[in-house]
Amino acid sequence: MATVVTLPRLSDTMEEGVIAKWRIKVGDKVKRGQIIAEIETDKATMEFESFDSGTVLKLVAAEGEALPVGATIAVLGQPGEDPDAGGKTSEAKASKPVEGTTPIPGTAPPEGAHGEAKLADPKGDAATAEVKAGAGDASAKPTSPEGQVAKDMPQKPATSDDGRVPASPLARRLAREHDLEIAQIPGTGPHGRVIKTDVEQAIAASGKAPAQADAATAAGDRPAQRAPATGATGIASTYSTEADTDGRPYVSRPTRTIKLSQMRKTIVKRMGQSKREAPHIYLTTAIHMDRAMAVRGELNTVLEGTKVSVNDLIVLACARALRKHLKVNSNYTEAGIVEHGDIHVGVAVALDDGLVVPVIRFADQKSISAISRETRDLGNRAKGKELRPEEMTGSTFTISNLGMLGVESFMAVVNPGESAILAVGATNDEPVVEAGAVVVRKVMRVTLCSDHRAFDGADSARFLQTLKSLLEAPMALFG
Repeated sequence: MATVVTLPRLSDTMEEGVIAKWRIKVGDKVKRGQIIAEIETDKATMEFESFDSGTVLKLVAAEGEALPVGATIAVLGQPGEDPDAGGKTSEAKASKPVEGTTPIPGTAPPEGAHGEAKLADPKGDAATAEVKAGAGDASAKPTSPEGQVAKDMPQKPATSDDGRVPASPLARRLAREHDLEIAQIPGTGPHGRVIKTDVEQAIAASGKAPAQADAATAAGDRPAQRAPATGATGIASTYSTEADTDGRPYVSRPTRTIKLSQMRKTIVKRMGQSKREAPHIYLTTAIHMDRAMAVRGELNTVLEGTKVSVNDLIVLACARALRKHLKVNSNYTEAGIVEHGDIHVGVAVALDDGLVVPVIRFADQKSISAISRETRDLGNRAKGKELRPEEMTGSTFTISNLGMLGVESFMAVVNPGESAILAVGATNDEPVVEAGAVVVRKVMRVTLCSDHRAFDGADSARFLQTLKSLLEAPMALFG
């Protein structure tokens, strides 16, 4: 009997997954424990090992297709066996083979028998023509006499209160060069504005060849002018691609819809949930980092096998501050506020299609060198999408550092399941007044973003005071 392979749940928050890559094809023999696919989850791309052996009879899921957990992705069995005859799991007929990627909703209108986009036409052809005309279709004929095209309705240029005719600078220059009155040239630009093509038409009508032409016009690359459109009101309007300042046409670039990755879908869901449900409060403080930077330099001269970063010092300082302020190391639930005894610090890592938060567990009990090595290892594997689910769950506090990108300060969104996240900005040289004198100090701004349901602003302020004192007197971190 054929065996149906279903999409497994590879993380506690996974609801659907994507086959990033098949490692097998129809006809291959599969052994139990063999890697058969790479599956993109909400957290990482993971290898999937087969729980059964047999010959691949069918690959149901296409690469790149999002499927719910439990959906059929492949069928194994004996050579010659019917893959659609049923199998060991009830999901065998729940999914059909996919021959292409799933279309993105909203990217194209419904197609008719000949592939032409069609609009609902409850009133017949006349109504369809009117809709097309309102959408800018020059081939459609309006149903009312007021809706004639612009070429049948030349517009005299409107004048401002001071009598000045609205016109582009290039249009005025061309009119002067050919001794034409700008006020006598009908304008087809917005609100009757005279543009370059209007002047060129007037020159052609007068029988005069243009004395000067820009490079684009000389090369026959005149900016195209869209056909006039008639809206529902019957008032004609025209659009031009001409630029007012130098006459060069605007360049139209394509718009695209980017399919959401599993990671981006999860970010959308969780961050939206946090902003809807958790009332955020933000407190910012400035920390003088001169001594911390000096200690970091000394550590990197004596420690072997690792290089301590500013972020490593921040992780250790936050962990020690959380030990003193357990309210911040908590999360709100309907049953009550849970204060965690263990301190697990998440460190946000930016990827091309989102971000993940690998966790430094028991961070308050680790040395700076251990934190440095672990953070670097987790960060490198996060960028390679090689993290295990358990390495990205269970954090009680998160640090998001954008200082390396030059951001001076910002506000972050609290990660669901926690009550606070520290947003870290860049360390810059700034003038500071000390004892009546102006001195230059290395200043870093941090913002504690908190769920106000779990604790108050005063608790946030006390946490920041402790964090500030630890980083400004960093030897206390090693005592």
